[in-house]
Amino acid sequence: MTTKLFNENLGVASNRTELSRLKKRFDDHDPLYVALSAMTTMSKFRKWMEDIWRQYEPYADTNFPNELKRRFTQRAWELYLGATLLNKGYILGNHSNSGPDFKITSANRNIWIEAIAVEKGDRNDKVPNIKFGKEMDIPEQEMLLRLTAGLTEKYQKYLSYLKAGQINSKDPFVIAINRSELEYPDPQMPLIFKCLFAIGNQVLSLKSSRLKPTTKGSTWSTREKIDKKSGNNVGMSMFRNSEYEGISTVIYCTDNILNSPKSINQMGDNFVIVHNPFAKNPVENNFFNFGEVWQQENDQLIKLNKST
Repeated sequence: MTTKLFNENLGVASNRTELSRLKKRFDDHDPLYVALSAMTTMSKFRKWMEDIWRQYEPYADTNFPNELKRRFTQRAWELYLGATLLNKGYILGNHSNSGPDFKITSANRNIWIEAIAVEKGDRNDKVPNIKFGKEMDIPEQEMLLRLTAGLTEKYQKYLSYLKAGQINSKDPFVIAINRSELEYPDPQMPLIFKCLFAIGNQVLSLKSSRLKPTTKGSTWSTREKIDKKSGNNVGMSMFRNSEYEGISTVIYCTDNILNSPKSINQMGDNFVIVHNPFAKNPVENNFFNFGEVWQQENDQLIKLNKST
């Protein structure tokens, strides 16, 4: 029997004042969960979430509905990713509460996926809250640090799964990372490229002239690491050497479930998929049939498929 995601009567809110009261009343719930559960304008969205939950429930943790109420963005990212895989025709294996989030079964091996939705953090290098109506610089370094922390956390999980024998050492391992809670947009390019390939800032080459200076072209600087306020530094080159060869591919998404495509044909179109050139267990370039797929070739990042 299917368990509903929005299975509590938290009340009804038709405006911000009523919603604010409910959020205070249910302060042990994620504020976004309360909003989606109570707002009269969100009935169609709730129905859509319940629909994809019916698809995904057989592969989810047994405590998924309760976790959704406490950590909505993290669990909603897992739900959206799982529903996308199912709707795109991938076969998911049985799930263990103590194992990786997803197992895609194929003809000769399993492909494992761990999902994470990074948060702003709570220390010196946290991503600041947006102040609406005020000009603010995009905190790129802080965002990169949060993304790298999420990737590192899941890579350590991968190593623990290997040690426990839950993953075969010859199976590909994929990290699916969502950064919607950071709020700020990615400047110029998907930030995941800068995390993985040590890409720094855009550099313009100028040709001087007394009459009219012209631009000869542009390139990108290299940024191997970012210095934290503590004095420690964090590397930005996971896919530049074999140190992280256990990561086969990274799936990256900037949108939360509210802003993501909802039709079956378009789910996953907002994903950026990056293959690791040093992967010991690579995923085939055409394995994922959605989103933008990228691969390093020589010294360039090449998009392998056409934009949808």
